[in-house]
Order: sequence, then C-alpha cells, then structure tokens
Amino acid sequence: MLSELLTGFTTMLSSPEAMLWCLIGVTLGTIMGALPGLGPITGMALLLPLTFQMDQLSSLILLMSIYLGTMYGGRISSILINVPGDGGAIVTTFDGYPLARKGRAGFALTLSAIASFVGGVVGFVGMVFLTTILARVALMFGPAEYFSLILFTLIAACGLTQKNPLKPIIATLFGLLLSTIGTDMVTGDERLTFGFVELWDGINIAVVGIGLFGISEALFRLEEKVNTGGMKTKLKFSSLFPKVSEVVSNTGSMIRGSIIGFIVGILPGTGALLSTFMSYSVEKKLSKNPEEFGKGAPAGLSGPEASNNASVGGALIPTFALGIPGSASAAILMGGLLMVGLQPGPLLFENSSTIVWASFAGFFIANILLLILNVAFVPVFAILIEKIEPFLIPFIAAFCFIGVYMINYSLFDIWLLIIFGLLGYFLRKVNFPLAPFFFAFILGPMLEDNLRKAILTSTGDLTVFFKSPISLFFLIATAIVLVLPHVRKNKPEVKPPSKSI
Repeated sequence: MLSELLTGFTTMLSSPEAMLWCLIGVTLGTIMGALPGLGPITGMALLLPLTFQMDQLSSLILLMSIYLGTMYGGRISSILINVPGDGGAIVTTFDGYPLARKGRAGFALTLSAIASFVGGVVGFVGMVFLTTILARVALMFGPAEYFSLILFTLIAACGLTQKNPLKPIIATLFGLLLSTIGTDMVTGDERLTFGFVELWDGINIAVVGIGLFGISEALFRLEEKVNTGGMKTKLKFSSLFPKVSEVVSNTGSMIRGSIIGFIVGILPGTGALLSTFMSYSVEKKLSKNPEEFGKGAPAGLSGPEASNNASVGGALIPTFALGIPGSASAAILMGGLLMVGLQPGPLLFENSSTIVWASFAGFFIANILLLILNVAFVPVFAILIEKIEPFLIPFIAAFCFIGVYMINYSLFDIWLLIIFGLLGYFLRKVNFPLAPFFFAFILGPMLEDNLRKAILTSTGDLTVFFKSPISLFFLIATAIVLVLPHVRKNKPEVKPPSKSI
C-alpha cells in the first residue's frame, strides 16, 4: 500500500500538467468556496466541463482539488462577512465572525486554515489505509448485494430524520424516474424519450448538475438580490499568524473534529454539514468555558473546520471503492470519473491503480497548496468577495450556459439546462432537497442494472435478495431507516407526574 502510494507521488510529481491543474483547481475551488452560497456542489458542477478535453489523471486531480478548495474557501466569507460560503461553513459563522468583530480576523482565518489542513491530512490517511480494504470487501458483492447497498444509500441520503420525511422520498423517486430516460439497457426500447433522438442516450449528468445547482442558484440570487454589504473588518498583516501556543492549544479540537468528520463522511449522504454540527456540539460539551461559544471561542472554530475538510476524505472512500458517492459533491466527482472513462468500484484499483494512487498523492499535495494559499492570500480573497459580488449572478449564468454548450455543442442541452434550472428553483422554493434527487439520478441506472441482473441470474427468484447475509443486512437497515422517523413521530409523550402539594 505504501509502495503504491510512493509510486503515486512519483507519478504526480513527474507530471507538470497534473501539478498545474492541481494548483488551478485549489485556486478556483477556494474562490468558488469563498463566494457566498456557491459551495462545493455548485463549484464542481460549474467547472466540470473543463475536464472534458483533459487526460484521466489531470481531470481527476482538477476535480478533487476543486472539491478540497471549496471546502477550504467556504470559511472565508463566514468569518469576514458572516455569510457562509456553503452549508459546511455555517457553523464557522458561530465563532469565526465574533472573532473577526473583535479584531482577530487574521487569527480566525489562519487558525481555520491550519485546522482545515489537519482535517485534510486525517482524511488523506484514512483514504490511503481504508479505501483498498473496502475495495477488497466489495469484491464479495454481487448484483443482489449491490442493489441492496444502493437502495440503502438512496434512503439514507434522504435524511428521513427531518420534520417532513416525505419530501426527500418524493425527490428520490422523481430522480429515479428521470434516470430511466433513454434506451433500455436490456431490450433496446426507447423510454420517456418522447421522440427526441437527443434523449436516446439519456440526459448528461453535467447538464442536470449544472442546471439544478448553478442556474437555480442564479435565479435565487436574482430574486433575493443578495448583497453582502462589503467587508466588515480590515485585515492587518501582523494579525494573520497566530502564536504557536494558540495553535497547540487547539490541537485536541482539531483531532477530534477530524475523526468525527472522517467517520461521518463515510456514511452515505451525510456530508459536511452534519459532521460540523456534531463537532461543535462535542467541543462545547468538553469545554471548561462553554459560555464562550458563540462569542469567539477558538475551539468552536477549529473543531468544525477540521471536521469539514476531513469529511472529504471520508466521502471519497465509498466513491472510489464501491462506486457509491458519499456526498452530493462526491456524486459530481463520480460523474466526472465516468465521463473520462474511469469506472468507480473495486475493479478501479486493478484497472487504473496508477491513476488512483497518483490522485491520492495529488489529494495530499492539494492540501499543502491550500494551506499556503489560504494563509498567504487571505486579504486578496477577502477583497475579491467584496468586488465580485455585484457581478456574481451574470457570471454564474454565463458560465453555466457556456459550459453546457461545450459538452456536445448542442442547443438541445441548453434547453435541458433551462428546464433543470427551473426545476431546481421550484424544488428549492417548496423546500424539496436537491441532494436526494441528484443522488437518485446518478445511482438510478446502477440500481436498475443490478436489480435486473440479480433477477435474471436467479431466474426470477426474488428471494435472492434475502439469501445473501450482506444483502439482507442492508435491506433490514433500509427498513429501519424508513420506519424509524414514523415511530418517533407517533411516539406518545410521557408527561412527568404532577407534584401534590
């Protein structure tokens, strides 16, 4: 494993093109993450077309660097202007912005950058030692096991513990329906193409992703007329670097946050948002001064930021090893892998091991570049946020249309982009989650393929899904996840007995 990783570093460092795209990816990712509201999903969807004319290693390095960069960059606007760059940076506003108001913006920015680096390193170590192990376990999976796993992933990604569990289920079913558009993989019949030749091969993943997240974001901003109001605090170079003692005192929170983020990141559909809230809660409970949280507690900043970036490595493990994206951002990354001819799953390490291990090395190099970039150029990014905000809506829209047209140079794709943009806008207006929809659209073909393979190989015997212990385990887990919210909802409240006087 270590020798393969060393070979990966050699491959990465001997490829000037891959190193250049790594630098471009972390820079673009940091900028996209720092722009309020964009985040890793929109950022990767917008920049996905850049990979179409690139070789496999460079395209994979670019997407992973953008992913990491957006997770780093989200904290910048959270700390400086109290506007989270993405969902994972929401918790950063709790103590990051109060620190900036106290005149410690430089301290907060640098401490969070170091915490992000620690989280990224923990995610990297986990990827190196667990991904191949999980890939070997995945070789035990047949069509029945894969069907049950994907079904569990879709249900788990719905987040059924929220107040209205029906909406994510409907979004998932709708995504599965649209994933069937195209030519039937077994019979060759056309499905839901409505006579359009352009739909015979289905709908391009990039068109759906850019429309759902990019165009809908532009429409939302146009409606709400988002205005950050400019910088709230001025940065001084002398305040950029915290003391060594201040960093060391927060090492515990960084390690704890990294472990939480990595473990939660492996779970399907959880993402960085859940891990950051869990880390913040843990740090507040462990703190000797919990009353300082929300007023500028360094542990309330360093823990969640480490968790935020460690979740990236966790989310990439099932993506590479099982072909199951661990988050919505990983789903877009998986789409990019498929577009350049790389099939995620256990065989990826046999067929393309050189590229995979080189990408792991690039993951670590990207973390180092991001640490340097986010410390040295903090004032530049802060000014950029202030200046580019008025032009953000047309910039997003233009990038979406140009990027989608460059996929196939087809106006039909532009119409699909508009349709999915309006669909994403409508779903967000009525509080339907986009992530379960996109998950289902990505995994729908895999779910159907494994279902039909399992039924065909068992000559129509549906008990094949219950005979395998692995398949049975995931089916039971799926049933529990489905039933649990309704049990909690209908559970009668036990009132304490009234005290008699």
